[in-house]
Amino acid sequence: MRLRAVSGTPATVEADVLAVPIYREDADMTGDLAELDAAAGGAIADAMTWGEFNVLEHACTLIDAPALPAGRLLLLNAGGRGRGAWRARRLAQVATRRLNGRGARSLALWLRDGEDRDAWSAAASGAVAGTYRSTDVYGRVRDTDAMKRSVDEMLVLGADQAALDEGAEVGEGLAFGRDLSNRSANDLYPERMAEVARGLEADGCAVTILEPDEMERLGMGCLLGVGQGAAHPPRLIAIKLPGWESAPPDRRLAIVGKGVCFDSGGISIKPSESMGDMKHDKSGAAAVIAAARTVARLAPGTPLMAVAPMVENMPGGNAQRPGDVVKAMNGMTVEVTNTDAEGRLILADAMTWAEREGATHIVDVATLTGAQAVAFGDQVSAYFARPDDWGQTVGRAAEAAGEWFWEMPLVAEYRSSYDSPHADIVNSGSRDGSLIKAAVFLSEFVTVPWVHADIASTAYLTSDKPYGPKGATGASIPTLVRLALDFAG
Repeated sequence: MRLRAVSGTPATVEADVLAVPIYREDADMTGDLAELDAAAGGAIADAMTWGEFNVLEHACTLIDAPALPAGRLLLLNAGGRGRGAWRARRLAQVATRRLNGRGARSLALWLRDGEDRDAWSAAASGAVAGTYRSTDVYGRVRDTDAMKRSVDEMLVLGADQAALDEGAEVGEGLAFGRDLSNRSANDLYPERMAEVARGLEADGCAVTILEPDEMERLGMGCLLGVGQGAAHPPRLIAIKLPGWESAPPDRRLAIVGKGVCFDSGGISIKPSESMGDMKHDKSGAAAVIAAARTVARLAPGTPLMAVAPMVENMPGGNAQRPGDVVKAMNGMTVEVTNTDAEGRLILADAMTWAEREGATHIVDVATLTGAQAVAFGDQVSAYFARPDDWGQTVGRAAEAAGEWFWEMPLVAEYRSSYDSPHADIVNSGSRDGSLIKAAVFLSEFVTVPWVHADIASTAYLTSDKPYGPKGATGASIPTLVRLALDFAG
């Protein structure tokens, strides 16, 4: 998709469709919206009076406006004013997704709400994301050429072109990461994810793949234990941007993503309902690989490394058993009381390895706990930080990127729920407060400034939404890209 900044007014812009946000306070039709409505011959007011559009009911509505150079208006439910980049990204996603399969080739977007560079960049990434089709990963014979149509060009009124260009690259990175998450477990397993990562060498990255023998030599008992029951052995992927080696010794950022290509739960097997969605348990790994690819294309001198521990968690004849004790790379012994609490085990060794490779700051992203979904639903990702100022840095990056992150307390007092009579720690505590307790477990395996982001409910949609199809969302990719760019700056 081409993204172009244009000047002028919404009443004069030339495009197939003009997208117009409608806020709750627009019921009285005043100010800038009233001016556009007058130029459109009252088309907006007519639609609202007739009930064709109501901000309390509709995500969007497409109406005719023959009096305008843009012959159609797409009225977008913008809710209340505010939330800057997040709202800009969501509105652009809804707009381009609504026009998928339609005859519109050009779309003009008028944001209306005190836009800035972050909002324009977020709108651009959202526009590209809105054209994404999860069905394109494998294709469907029944899809016609008309069904595959999407907007070719989006014009953003008053925008900064450089911001749009950056956002477009992030949008492409989102598509790449969503494809990885959406690929099925029989197609994308640890060895094949390693092959995907090798492709980033074309972007100037240095790619290292650790196989089981090397991981065993390094003492990665937690990671190896999770994958020991699967036909496809584990891999640890590390992608270093060109700026990593030349960075100051105190400025190296590692992003670590949970990569469980399929999570059956192992011996502690999951219920069969919705188990097919567990192909998305590699969404954290997909996110860090996609973010590294995007940053390499935008700013290759960034001191960034992406680390993705890749496993399958399967109940094979050699599978890890409840009660097994494994030794982590940092020397701690871990009693495995629940084989379905596997993500924290592979992250533990991956974060220790990242530190030993020189990481001075770490962010891990993971589809880690069902408790995150219960607490936050599918809109908000939870995160934990140590120390506070590093958490604030990551929070600002999320806000600038147009993602909704919410900081949770890292309650050290919960550490006692992981006490073991046989080892330093167990891998699964009591269910109460389990979202927080999972982060407390991870905190035992990292010593540098660190943030843990739980994207269990935001990484994929379980049904179609106005802003995206069922399947992977690319959660955390925009935030990781923004963080890395700011970190380098």
